[in-house]
Amino acid sequence: MTMWSKAGTVPAEKLELFSFENNTYARIVREALCELELPYVLQNVGEGSSKMSSLLSIAGSKQVPYLMDPNTGFRSGDHKTILSYLFQQYSVGG
Repeated sequence: MTMWSKAGTVPAEKLELFSFENNTYARIVREALCELELPYVLQNVGEGSSKMSSLLSIAGSKQVPYLMDPNTGFRSGDHKTILSYLFQQYSVGG
């Protein structure tokens, strides 16, 4: 993994990612967050997790990855939409 040379401004509030370790799409989203040097809170919601009810109440499903950005109100459970959003919102010239 390399650092994204066009990482932009650091958001005022941390983003929140619901994920679990073994999910390929969640891993790609975590890598993008790291490349863009974005601070975020990771909520691990693997099967049997006590945090699963929190994801269900917020998103209405168990689908991960699920990203919330309190800075813009963005919320999505689709990894392609999340990746597009992150690079458009938080990279220089994005």
